[in-house]
Parts: sequence; structure tokens; C-alpha cells
Amino acid sequence: MTFNILFAASDIYLGNTIWYLITFAILMLLVKHYAWGPVSEMMEKRRQKVIEDLDSAADARKKAEILANEREAALKNSRQEATKILSDAKENAQKTSTEIVTAANTEAVSIRKKAEAEAKVAKSKALEDARQEVANISVAIAEKVIAKNLSAEDQKDLVDQFIKGLND
Repeated sequence: MTFNILFAASDIYLGNTIWYLITFAILMLLVKHYAWGPVSEMMEKRRQKVIEDLDSAADARKKAEILANEREAALKNSRQEATKILSDAKENAQKTSTEIVTAANTEAVSIRKKAEAEAKVAKSKALEDARQEVANISVAIAEKVIAKNLSAEDQKDLVDQFIKGLND
């Protein structure tokens, strides 16, 4: 009897196992037909999208690097232009400064020459006025001393002798 019980029990287990296997196989066929295909298709689309996104990101990175290089080159050019502009401005300022100093020196020399000429004229006029005054005073003194009027030629000779005496 114990043998029958074991055989009957194994029959039950064997029948259940076959039933489970058949159910599993049917379930696998249904999953393959209804779920596996769409899921596989969805996974393939997702894989393609990820690949495209990675490629797009790589392209974007390359474009960003190119733009960064272009911006850096533009910045470098801007710096060079700014340096050149500053250099030109300094050069122009120095040139203008030199021109102003030269013009001022020229004007100063001109003013000095004019002042010297005016001083010579004033000196000559003052000397002439002094000669005239000395001549008049000399004549007045001489008239009083000699008590007579001297001729113009005599007056001139007296003045010239008096001036020569002053210069010596």
C-alpha cells in the first residue's frame, strides 16, 4: 500500500507538473505574441533614441567647442584691437603734445624777438629823448655861461662832445 500511495502521489505531482508546463508554454506564447514584440519594439525605439541623443549631445559639444574657440579668437582680436587703439591714441597724444610744445616755443621766440626789437626802439627813443634833453639843458647852461646864443651847429657839437664824455 505504501507503494500505491507513493505512485498515486507521484502521479499527482507528474500531472500537475505537466499542467504547469503546458500553462507556462501557453503563457509564454501569449507573452511573446502580445507583449514581447511591442516591448522589444519599444526597447529598440528607446535604444535608437538614446543613440540619437548621445550623437546629438556629441554634436552639440563639438559645436560648443567650436563656438568657444571662435569667441576666444574674437576676444583675442578685440584685445589686440584695443591695444592698437590705445597705442595709436598715445602716439597721437604725443605727436599733438610735441606740436603744441613746438608751436609754443616758436611763439615764445617770436615774442622774445618782438620784445627785444621793441626794447631797442624804446632804448633808442629814450637815448634820443635824453640827447635832446641834454642838448636843451646844455644850450641853456651854455647860454647862461657865455651869455649869447649858439648856432644850431655849435649846439650839436656841444651835445655830441657831452654824450661822448658820458659814454666814456
